[in-house]
Amino acid sequence: MNKTRALIKKEKGASTVELAIILPVLVTILVGIFQLGITFNGYLAITHAAREGVRQASVGNYDEQMVRSDSHPVNPTSVSLSYPEGEGHGLPVRVTVSYDLPLSIPFFGERIIPLVSHAEMRAETL
Repeated sequence: MNKTRALIKKEKGASTVELAIILPVLVTILVGIFQLGITFNGYLAITHAAREGVRQASVGNYDEQMVRSDSHPVNPTSVSLSYPEGEGHGLPVRVTVSYDLPLSIPFFGERIIPLVSHAEMRAETL
């Protein structure tokens, strides 16, 4: 019985040391999960903006400022409208929205992640 108590007394600070070792890893994983959510939210925002922009362009009411406002909560770095096969009824219209997302994860530093989304639709009127 005395040997067991002696063993327990020797391991008194072991859990604190283990927590100190594993805590930075857990915090990094947790912040990484949050940053992944923020990245996915930004991608969804620019995808929505591209879809709305191409919908507007396909009916002849394209407005770049409306596309930018549809991308809330991010502010796109570029919005472009193109006609890959030329302008005309029934030909495709493409809107491309891009955004440079700042990504910050502890111990890995800050990086810029370029997000790009394209949407294409047939032109109804031109």
